[in-house]
Amino acid sequence: MDDLTLVRDLFDDAPLPDATALAPARARVMASINAPVRLIRHRSRFALVGGTTVGLAAAVAAAITLVPRETPPVQQGTDAVQVLRLAANHVLAQPRSAPRPDQFVYAKSDGREIWQSVDGTQDGVLITGGSTTPLPGCRDGVAQVVKGDEILPGVTEPCEPRPAYRSDLPTTADAMLAYLDANASGEPGNVNARGKDVLALIGETAMPAETRAALFEAASRIPGLTVVPDTHDASGRPGIGITWPSPGGASTPPSASARPTNTVMVFDPTTYEFLGTPQRSAGQVSIVDRSGQRP
Repeated sequence: MDDLTLVRDLFDDAPLPDATALAPARARVMASINAPVRLIRHRSRFALVGGTTVGLAAAVAAAITLVPRETPPVQQGTDAVQVLRLAANHVLAQPRSAPRPDQFVYAKSDGREIWQSVDGTQDGVLITGGSTTPLPGCRDGVAQVVKGDEILPGVTEPCEPRPAYRSDLPTTADAMLAYLDANASGEPGNVNARGKDVLALIGETAMPAETRAALFEAASRIPGLTVVPDTHDASGRPGIGITWPSPGGASTPPSASARPTNTVMVFDPTTYEFLGTPQRSAGQVSIVDRSGQRP
């Protein structure tokens, strides 16, 4: 038995109240609708089922049960911190499982393909501009030496494995900030260098969702962040950008061509997925079983 049949059976013999009796209740409902906290309005106030008008209260209840979108589209006035935190939330909402040590991280962007060993011990490869370059893994403390695009037979060098899947990185914003400080590429306080350090980790590095989210959260604490409302990644996808101040320069302003390029991270304006930069799109990152395999 459906709900409407049950209601009809229960109240079939009950007389319907007239308009005068309904007036006080209707006034209270209308007053609540016009209160400062407003419900979402729809084109129609009533739903018609089988020619019977369902009451205004039922229509309001239906509006309350609407499920919101997972991530709201960017609104005018959204600040950089909010964008980066929404990007962190987007990462945590995506399903992800840890790869096996013997697998490879495959990344493709802007005509460049690379296969890197998950644990850093297997031999990978880089394909770009029609050239194929081997990426020897580090095994037993040594790796084969590459000259140009060729491995030098029998020639090795000392090494430490460089895992492509960074399960060793922090998973909280505080710890990630400390890691970035300890591994900074620029002088202390150089926020442009800090932005580039963040990009270097986000680029083609696979990592647990908690680590990637911590990286966005840590980036949100960098001073001087500003929003670039209308920008594009290198492939032309529209997005919202986050940028840092350029490094300080000489007393005489440089020419336009000599000015340093700001670091700009581009995010999807609806989902807040990281898209890359205006110069380079984010890599399509996948886990595969062998070097040279495509997903």
